[in-house]
Amino acid sequence: MDPLSEVLALLKPQSLSSGGFVVPGDMAVYFPKHQGIKCYAMLAGQCWLEVEGVAEPVYLQAGDCFVLPRGLPFRLTTDLSLEAVHYTLAWIV
Repeated sequence: MDPLSEVLALLKPQSLSSGGFVVPGDMAVYFPKHQGIKCYAMLAGQCWLEVEGVAEPVYLQAGDCFVLPRGLPFRLTTDLSLEAVHYTLAWIV
């Protein structure tokens, strides 16, 4: 069993959801405070991860994975200078 699966097995989660999205160009998406943990995998492309209360953003590329365990608000952006939109509005064209 891989390390992430071992940790999740120890936590005994009661529910889960999954999904995905594609960023078609330059975009900044904001995700508010959340319950539980979030796990992400970058399947293609690259972006920056900024977590509220964490000093430095993290540059992510295809193949990178990350876990957000404390429910802190965060944003994913292709350009740190962009204004972020709430994730529920990000997909409206």
